[in-house]
Amino acid sequence: MRILIVIVNYNGISLLKKNLTSVVNTQYKDFDIVVVDNASTDLSVQYLEKEFPSVKIVQSSNNLGFGRGNNLGVSKYPEYDAYLFLNNDVSVPSDSLKKLVDTLENDPKIGAVGPKVLYSKKKENRYIINSAGIEIDRHYLAYDRYDKQEDNVKYDVIEEVDAIMGGAFLVKREVFEKTGGFNPNMFLYYEDIDLSLRIRDLGYKIFYCGKSRVYHDHMASSRKLSVRRRNIMNMCNRFRSMKGRLGLGVAIRETIWYLGNWFIWKMLYSNEITLLQFLKKEDERK
Repeated sequence: MRILIVIVNYNGISLLKKNLTSVVNTQYKDFDIVVVDNASTDLSVQYLEKEFPSVKIVQSSNNLGFGRGNNLGVSKYPEYDAYLFLNNDVSVPSDSLKKLVDTLENDPKIGAVGPKVLYSKKKENRYIINSAGIEIDRHYLAYDRYDKQEDNVKYDVIEEVDAIMGGAFLVKREVFEKTGGFNPNMFLYYEDIDLSLRIRDLGYKIFYCGKSRVYHDHMASSRKLSVRRRNIMNMCNRFRSMKGRLGLGVAIRETIWYLGNWFIWKMLYSNEITLLQFLKKEDERK
């Protein structure tokens, strides 16, 4: 299976310096890497050309965001069996791709697979889980499974999940083509959830492979965005996803539910728990 690793970069030269070597050193028989540069001004392209001549480069004249950037990379190099979408703030062990491919090839109904994502920064000399696949509730809110749990062999399972994180997302070409790719109207956030849901709508399975792991410099590529801005972008893209998949009525209903609970959280609980924690408790309570 020929794999194209697609990395979207925007002013991320420091992240490329930290993480790209691990990707280049991947031990797999047949893969290429393309970096889609979203009009960086920090000499990212010049650095890539000098230090990583084997890496393909696609330059965009403007910042396309995450999803459209990945779509551009695939459109320029479509002749692969599967695509691994990888954040520029993610480093990988040499065997991680092979384990993902083994899972993807195990069942023709598996459309996409993701690894165990660990925070790159250890806590008390132990790795902590960022995401072991994603759970989606009945309101189409997404939660990283086992987030903040200490890594353990019990999480080294291979199993079906609702969705996987876009920071390390391996998908078969024919499946990606059938979905039409990432939603071009989503600049950042929720596009991985939307793509996972549309893959499942087509009848394919999404799998988590805990035997494969990657290390995530959490929020390193979007640190400048405020929490408020991230929440708004996530909410708007969730609306777009529901509208496209389920219709305007569902999108409006679920957005009213979200905003109502956001108001309660803001007034009463914002100093105690995060918004997602509150929403999850409210969903479980009802």
